[in-house]
Amino acid sequence: MRKDRGERNHRRFIELDVRTFIVKLWLIRLPYWLGIAADALWAIALLIPAVFGALTGVAEFSPDWQLRSVMAIGGILMAGWTVLLVWAVQRPIERRFVILLTALVVAALFLLALINVLRGNTSEYWILVKCLILFGAMLTSYSLAGETDSTAVDS
Repeated sequence: MRKDRGERNHRRFIELDVRTFIVKLWLIRLPYWLGIAADALWAIALLIPAVFGALTGVAEFSPDWQLRSVMAIGGILMAGWTVLLVWAVQRPIERRFVILLTALVVAALFLLALINVLRGNTSEYWILVKCLILFGAMLTSYSLAGETDSTAVDS
């Protein structure tokens, strides 16, 4: 009787441990998917000026061919970073360095949006909020992935 109770308690502990791991893995992966969605949106915006104008609140955005070329380069790089995040989310604990690099890029984009807001483009407030949320989520993901990786090594 006592042995059965011990086995049940052990099984419950393992089930709780598995559930905890699944929740942690979900929290680790979510910022990757948020980054993938944001990067894909901005890749499209950089390749299609009308979408860029709508996202940044610049009515009648009509860049010349030189600016369109620079935007296209940016769009291609954003698409590449999107693919990088898709690759990293497949093994987010082992590839957690990618989310840290992405968080640094998001921090730089936050500073750029802040400069634009301070110069009077108040329609970019949403970009500031988006960057803050992404930055916090990505740092949390990186931290949780590190904890999970060290827990797995310690076991």
